[in-house]
Amino acid sequence: MNADMRADSAAAASPAPIAVVVVGVGRSGTSAITRGVQALGVELGDRLRPPGGKNPTGFFEDQHLLAINKRLKRLLRIRGDSVRLIGGEEWQTAAVRALQREAIETVRRDFGPYPVWGYKYARTLRLLPFWREVFAALGLDVRYVVALRNPLSVARSRAQLDPRRGTQEQSDLEWLVNVVPYFRELRELPFVVVDYDLMLGDPAAQLRRMAAVLALPLPPHADAAIDAYAAQFLQPGMRHSVFTPRDLDGDRVNGVTRAAYLWLRGLAADDVDLADAGYWQEWEAIERQLAAMAPVLRHVDRVRADLRRAEWNPFGPVQAAARAWRRFRRE
Repeated sequence: MNADMRADSAAAASPAPIAVVVVGVGRSGTSAITRGVQALGVELGDRLRPPGGKNPTGFFEDQHLLAINKRLKRLLRIRGDSVRLIGGEEWQTAAVRALQREAIETVRRDFGPYPVWGYKYARTLRLLPFWREVFAALGLDVRYVVALRNPLSVARSRAQLDPRRGTQEQSDLEWLVNVVPYFRELRELPFVVVDYDLMLGDPAAQLRRMAAVLALPLPPHADAAIDAYAAQFLQPGMRHSVFTPRDLDGDRVNGVTRAAYLWLRGLAADDVDLADAGYWQEWEAIERQLAAMAPVLRHVDRVRADLRRAEWNPFGPVQAAARAWRRFRRE
């Protein structure tokens, strides 16, 4: 289905409230893009996380939904740097189901009055099985904005905050597991991929493209809000590195990450037709390559957990070695 067809489908009359969900990898411009969604008249709520730290211009995240996501990560035993794949049975535990019920009530209470509202949490795509059921229970018309940024820029931005997570190798793995596993579920839904560099290059055009593809009902003041966003909110200092797809040539970036990024970049540039079955076959091949990496990804998480324990415990290195030896004996 091409962009026009998806827009026509999304525009079909529906009494359901519209939820615009911004997803993507951290350090990919999700906050700036969410502020752009707000300029299109999408309500973000009045309990936004205050700006500061790594995002001085604002995170544009609802604090109640942010807290639910953090609790969900604890239930799944994944951290921000986790790269293991999440098993299907993990979404069915009693604790996860209880949190889903709480999420349903939170969304109904906080966003029920709004006909068009938005929500951003960069890792939502990795947590999609949880949120998919929440949105379905509420009968929402969900439309997705996928924020995209060159993996080289993502790693460089992350390294400024955490040198360990900012290595290209670690950053590429985080990029993969936060994008690939559930992305194909968006295929039959209204969604648009927005490249952060293209957004900064021509923000007004990208916002209007976003609104058109998602068939968003724009308010009367939308043109003025878009112009203000482009002229006042986005600043050159919000981006410290720019890489092109050609910069991905060579072995600097994980090959699977490179393939997935270039596939999505084609969507962001409107260079491909989503009705092309062959195009989706390429994505399925990427999914299979990531699935084959599952044992290595679990190992990476175990090693990082051992390192954290070693840093906080003076006897940590000895205990970590003992645990590794026991695992070796069992295997």
